[in-house]
Amino acid sequence: MLEGKVALVSGTGPNIGAEIARTLAGAGATVVCLDLNEGYAKAAADSITAKGGKALAVACDITSPSDVARAVKSAVDAFGSIDILINDAAITDRKPFLEATLEDWNKVLGVILTGTFLLSQAVARQMVAQGKGGAMVNLISTSGHRGEAIRIAYGVAKAGLLNFTRSLAVQLAPHRIRVNSVTPTQTGTPVGMPDAAPRSDADPPKNILVKRWGRPSDQANAVLFMVSPSADFITGVDLPCDGGLLAQFP
Repeated sequence: MLEGKVALVSGTGPNIGAEIARTLAGAGATVVCLDLNEGYAKAAADSITAKGGKALAVACDITSPSDVARAVKSAVDAFGSIDILINDAAITDRKPFLEATLEDWNKVLGVILTGTFLLSQAVARQMVAQGKGGAMVNLISTSGHRGEAIRIAYGVAKAGLLNFTRSLAVQLAPHRIRVNSVTPTQTGTPVGMPDAAPRSDADPPKNILVKRWGRPSDQANAVLFMVSPSADFITGVDLPCDGGLLAQFP
């Protein structure tokens, strides 16, 4: 399905990001695994090469323009092009509005919004120079669609990515670059806690219609569809992969 394509995936820690990288590789893509944590990037890449796929691990702080430029250059030097970008890198805050600090706010928005802007722009410029189009997918969250009582910056940043997705879809369409998003809900381990035990279906969620927690493979398969030829007529939209959480009145 993705033979001959080179995909760059940010945030390839051991949850959704790493599973997306493996799923794209399983569909034939060569994958560049980006993460601030070099060990996470390497583990994701190694899990691909161990199964005969092609992958490269790159440690990258996506809030740093020089790091982003180096990462994109490493991908192009290694594989010749970038055809797919998956923006999964994110961090979260854990304080409600009245307790949040400016440092908390700036740190979360810096990664989710500014970091995604920097990486998307660098990759989009590369795609435009290649002249053969491309596909991008941004990972949102149900927190970006509704207000939360437990934190403020994360949901605001994810909501911003929704319009970032639409804006990029409009501006990059003349270059045949499709831009969409996927909205997960509670999947695998909590955000920012990749080494925690995954949520257990023995204690099913009450707010998800299908009565189980999300699995990284759920999100990875949704992303795979969005970057595949099957979605060639889809751009500027968000695909909820949330077990029906957003469909019902809370």
